[in-house]
Amino acid sequence: MIKMTNTAKYEGANIMIEGVCSSRYMLHPLKMAANDHIQSDGDTAFRKQTWIDFTALVKKKAELEREASLLDQEIIRKQEILVQMQNMLQTAGRELHGQSAVQLAAGLAHEIRNPLTTIKGFIQLLQPELESSVNQEFAAVALDEINRANNLLTEFISVLKPRYSEKTKLCFNQLVSNMVKLFLSEALLKNIEIKLQNNAKDLYVFGDEDALKQVIINLLKNAIEAVEVSPAGKGMVAVEVREEQGYVGACIVDNGTGIDEFSLVKIFTPFYTTKVNGTGIGLTISKQIIEEHGGEMEIHTEPGKTSFKFNLPKMAE
Repeated sequence: MIKMTNTAKYEGANIMIEGVCSSRYMLHPLKMAANDHIQSDGDTAFRKQTWIDFTALVKKKAELEREASLLDQEIIRKQEILVQMQNMLQTAGRELHGQSAVQLAAGLAHEIRNPLTTIKGFIQLLQPELESSVNQEFAAVALDEINRANNLLTEFISVLKPRYSEKTKLCFNQLVSNMVKLFLSEALLKNIEIKLQNNAKDLYVFGDEDALKQVIINLLKNAIEAVEVSPAGKGMVAVEVREEQGYVGACIVDNGTGIDEFSLVKIFTPFYTTKVNGTGIGLTISKQIIEEHGGEMEIHTEPGKTSFKFNLPKMAE
């Protein structure tokens, strides 16, 4: 049996105390690490939840922005439709008013022409009895004026009434050439030379033959009349058939006196004319016909030269 001395007892107790203390210090870092681990897991979970919530908010914001953009586009589209409807209503109102005015004017023209026809008939009946009278010449003048008034009313009505044209495929070169031939004899008698520069190949348009003939005749007639009153020497009218950028057309140039600035502004105005016996309808109708065919008409003038040019959409051969 071993007996312990007091000194040994004290030393053993000290060792035990030191061991306990040492173990306490050894466990502290482990506790701290465990606490850190627990706290770290909690932070991670919180951060993860926060990220999920933030991502959801971003997605929601993107959806709202997309919906707002679509709504803006729809508002713009509705506004454009509203503007179009307003324009259509205004156009319809103008057309309705215009149609009423046209119908009124056409009816009035017919009513004026009827009594003129009656007056003309009575003057023609009385004319044989006036042959031996000094007043016979007045009857002739009256008939001339009535005929002029009738012609004016006829052209006025032709402007007002709608044209129901039948469009067909036309060889534009041939059409222009045929119209030029109509004026060759008249030009020869008036010492006027007409030059035609036609295109080498056939050019086709889709149009109303009679209406386009009327346009060319009006322009040639105006050119000859402009040259006829010109103080220049030999009169010259040049006609050129052109093709450019999907269009075909004609340019008619004369060496007359030209057109003054005031008349140039009003040249296509109905019933405006500088001619003594003119009606002021020819160019108005011509421009209208060309525009109804999808084309354009232009005029250029300078002292000693005036050119009328019109074009029409080209048709495939």
